[in-house]
Amino acid sequence: MKTPALVVLVMLVHNAAAQRLPEGKFNAIRERTFDIIHLKVHLEFEFSRGRVFGEATLTLAPLRPLDSISLDAIRLNVASVRDEKRKAPISFVTADRKLNIKLPHTKSVGETLTLSIAYDATPRAGLYFRLDPKTRHYFVDTYGEGGLHANWLPIYNDVNDKFSTEMLINVPTPYTAISNGRLVETMMRGEGFTTYHWLQTLPHPNYLIALYVGDYEEGTLAPAFGTIPMSYWVPRGRLAEGAFAFRNTTKMVEFFSERFNYRYPWDKYDQIAVPDYSIGAMEHTTVTGHRVCVLRDSTAPLDFGPPTFDEYSTDWSAEATISHELAHHWFGDNLTCRSLNYIWLNESFASYCMMLWDEKSVGGDQLLFDVDLAKKHYLTHVKKEHEIRPLEYANYDNPDVIFSEHQTYLKGAAILHMLRDVLGDEQFFRSVGYYLRKHEFKNVVSDDLKIAIQEATGENLDWFFTQWIRGGGHPQLEVSYKFVPERKVIDLTVKQVQPIVEGQGLFTLPAAITIATPNKKWTEKIWVREASEHFVLKCDEKPLMVSVDGKGSLIAEISFRKEVDELAYQSTHDAMPARLWAMRQLAENYPADAATLETLSKTIAKPAFWADAAEAAQLLGELRTDEAMKTLRRAFASPEYRVRKAAVLALTKFGAQAKDLLREIILSDSHSDVAATAIVGLAKVDKKLDGQFINQQLARKSWYDEIVVGCLKAYAELGDPAGVLTVKQYAGSSHHQHVRQAAIEAWDQCAPQDKELNAKLIELAKGSTLRLQQKAIELLGDRYAKEAIPVLDDIVKSDFDPNFTIGAKKALEKIRRVNKLGEP
Repeated sequence: MKTPALVVLVMLVHNAAAQRLPEGKFNAIRERTFDIIHLKVHLEFEFSRGRVFGEATLTLAPLRPLDSISLDAIRLNVASVRDEKRKAPISFVTADRKLNIKLPHTKSVGETLTLSIAYDATPRAGLYFRLDPKTRHYFVDTYGEGGLHANWLPIYNDVNDKFSTEMLINVPTPYTAISNGRLVETMMRGEGFTTYHWLQTLPHPNYLIALYVGDYEEGTLAPAFGTIPMSYWVPRGRLAEGAFAFRNTTKMVEFFSERFNYRYPWDKYDQIAVPDYSIGAMEHTTVTGHRVCVLRDSTAPLDFGPPTFDEYSTDWSAEATISHELAHHWFGDNLTCRSLNYIWLNESFASYCMMLWDEKSVGGDQLLFDVDLAKKHYLTHVKKEHEIRPLEYANYDNPDVIFSEHQTYLKGAAILHMLRDVLGDEQFFRSVGYYLRKHEFKNVVSDDLKIAIQEATGENLDWFFTQWIRGGGHPQLEVSYKFVPERKVIDLTVKQVQPIVEGQGLFTLPAAITIATPNKKWTEKIWVREASEHFVLKCDEKPLMVSVDGKGSLIAEISFRKEVDELAYQSTHDAMPARLWAMRQLAENYPADAATLETLSKTIAKPAFWADAAEAAQLLGELRTDEAMKTLRRAFASPEYRVRKAAVLALTKFGAQAKDLLREIILSDSHSDVAATAIVGLAKVDKKLDGQFINQQLARKSWYDEIVVGCLKAYAELGDPAGVLTVKQYAGSSHHQHVRQAAIEAWDQCAPQDKELNAKLIELAKGSTLRLQQKAIELLGDRYAKEAIPVLDDIVKSDFDPNFTIGAKKALEKIRRVNKLGEP
């Protein structure tokens, strides 16, 4: 039926409006008037009050004649400022997040100035204090991205200045203090106190300054190249888990050094597992902090954490996270983006490096799976949020926006994989090595990479950087073909149908076309440039398969309607990403066809790669037939736990008829990830599930309490008020942050009007566990909690962390709008 013109116009307008660039203030590269050469800090703590006492000595070089210096200082109580060369005090004032220092005389370019600043602070961001409720020991750690270190240091608080650092940290027994660079010495300071003196000689930006204090034990790994020290630090009693978790780090250091032809340049590499770490992981120079869920033994899932129960695999395995943070020591710590507008040069590279490690340690199909999964999550994000964004982008109100996992990390990694495909392996890796050597220990922008590629290979990639780095979105392709037997050719049609909106236009795309006939298989390369194009390809006989971008190099949505026989063939004969795509098309378009069940069943029984079987198992949930259920039962015999987990996810699509089998899996499967996913799944299909059955599972031991988290998420699914007595027991400080977050989310679902939960959320919003604070602020807004207004107002006024400030403002707008206490 012909669509009326008016309807077509409405559809086009709707599609164009469905995608947009994110809005926010423009962030220029920050200007600075001086260069920090060296920072030396003496620190002591009052743990119980979350207080730090410091003396920071900064050696500065003016970039223009200066009669005053302004340092970033958020809520610092500055006692004195002294000119170290003259041994004389200097006048100063603190105001508006600044320490303004009046110099005794004008300093010229070429001179240096050394200032010592005595201060104390009770930081609400950047430096975090947490009490371990079991040992009653404190853990202290830092997280500085987005300008947070000025909450505990007088500093230039942006990424475009690099300097050496020195930390002298005085702590009582039994605490250890770990920081950047090499340990110069440890000194006893009176009875029961030790000062740890760390020196970082190579320059790095302020946000990479590290401070970790806690009751840690040190384990050692084989030194990289036989000379670079490698250690890991874990909470006392967990050395064996640390040895297992970090066992491949030495190989990673050597692999990245060789892959990029640029040897790891730093003094050492430490890794620390931190209870309730303020962030998932952080690549401080020479010392990476990890959330304690990185620790494990061989029975744990591959995931880094927190546990996930809606997919059979995640972008963030423990190995991926470890390799990601290590890779930053080339991309981020060595070459650092000039401002957060270019953060993709840090994060996209580190995200692709974790895929490169998978390619090395697991194989090529694992790399292709990683890229495919990253693209899947990015595309899902765009459909859900209707947001497109260039990798290089300057309009954002808070740093969390530019650190978008889906855009900066996942899409960015996939873009680098596409760049590798465009250049070829030899030219890609040679260019990256040249880029590293040319800009070592400097700040970079996107064009530095583009120019380095051109200088290394002669390739002009203006078109690539225009559409993928400074342009947003992705192509949507409609593909079809006809075989013309009398001419022995394939007439291939490719249309770009994405909405043409600000930030997204037509794309130039090199696409690989794989053709298979009964007698041969080959690949052709085409370039797509126009809105609609035809490509005529030679083919002596009717093809069994015509595949576009079978290896998944393009970031594109491809609509390519095929007959069932071709899809079945492609499911077993194409590259891994195209095999998964073909199986999805079978399940979506031919769920009742016998060929679909046969293909999925055979793939589970004899997969070419583990993900083929996992995908096939999950897709059985789209069929929902008795025969599909029988095949699913056979999938639970797979030795690969991710296939069994996928089968659990499929079971939830069968509804109530899956109840008994889910209960059986919960009680019998040896892997906690499968059992926990089944607990959540059972709550989805049985809304009358007895809470007593869930409670019986709560006592089971599992990695990072994932079965407990699964039980709490099951209560959230049920939304049963009777569950409140159980779930709120897990909201207290005796549990780690992800148990607590699952508990408050379940509590919210089970008792939307419970004022006791509001009180708990206010307590958490004032706490010191960063992501838990953010979740509490969000829920207070969602619950329109009037009593939270003073706390949220204080967060906004204090302005110690823009991520909190923006979240608190949004929560206040919701609360005041509903309670009519002010303008939204």
